[in-house]
Amino acid sequence: MNKPRACWTVLLNKAEEAVSLIQADLTLARNRLQSLQASRERLQQLYNDYQKAPAEGSLSIGMQETMNQRQFAAQLLVLMQRVDQDIAQTERAMAQCRQRLAEAERERLKMQALVDQDLRNVQNNLRRREQRQMDDMGVMQFNLGTGA
Repeated sequence: MNKPRACWTVLLNKAEEAVSLIQADLTLARNRLQSLQASRERLQQLYNDYQKAPAEGSLSIGMQETMNQRQFAAQLLVLMQRVDQDIAQTERAMAQCRQRLAEAERERLKMQALVDQDLRNVQNNLRRREQRQMDDMGVMQFNLGTGA
């Protein structure tokens, strides 16, 4: 065993790649969540502004206009519900992604430990071999010295 086995390094690289891919997915999910939250805030602000509009007007508005405002407000509420559902779905996806990331990170650490262990084994074997060679040379020198 003169050199470390390449298989552990290959497995470590695969585990690191899996971690990177999951981190990228998590980043995309975070960006999507931020975008959805911003959309939710815009819709809420629009709804709030639209609810204030009739009270601020000094002229009385007609029945058709009132119905249009109510219908628009109802549509805004439906949109906010849909965005809330998307936010909840994205948060669930992020939780699953974090769980996958934790598993992938454990796997990566396991592969790193195997790479390190293999390297230590190679170094120990090399040290033992060198020590045996030194011992053999010492015995040979001793035998040559006493035999002369």
